[in-house]
Amino acid sequence: MQTQNQAAPGDLECVRRFINTWCIPNQTRTETDDLPLLVRDAARWREELSLHPRADSDTLEKLLALRSDLRKSCEGLDDNHAQLNAWFSRVALSVQVKSVQGAPQLAVTPADASCIAYMLAAVANATSSGTWSRLKTCGDCRWAFYDHTRNGSKRWCGMTKGGAEGRACGTIAKVSAFRARAAAKKSAKPDVD
Repeated sequence: MQTQNQAAPGDLECVRRFINTWCIPNQTRTETDDLPLLVRDAARWREELSLHPRADSDTLEKLLALRSDLRKSCEGLDDNHAQLNAWFSRVALSVQVKSVQGAPQLAVTPADASCIAYMLAAVANATSSGTWSRLKTCGDCRWAFYDHTRNGSKRWCGMTKGGAEGRACGTIAKVSAFRARAAAKKSAKPDVD
């Protein structure tokens, strides 16, 4: 998958990597889910996700549900943020005001040692700072990436294939759209005999 210039700032990068435990690899184009394996292997969990160790409350079922809801939010499918708000209401988070360059700013921290609380605190802080809306998923491969563009309009994980086995999701989408427009234009022309 593309990784160049896709990392999110701060703790939001851990959330992005967690979301990408489900993906459609470019080489196979078949859905893969690494989360069950990562939950069983603590060393691999730390290596792949760089998260705090899982707490007993971080069950596979809860982690799968959280990942699904975070992905929906990144894809713009969480109407009125209902799914995020439901998570915020049932997980212990602490909200404090801190001073950043002399100005007050909210800081959300996990109130327990669970990875779920850690990730939701990162999402809450990203929402507060306006960076959550820049965590998006590619319309083609559904890879989660952080949009570093100035105007926040990036729609695909990449425009270049990033290696011999890579795909250029943006280029593929643009070529497909061009071909569809050309075909529509050709079919709209009356036959002249």
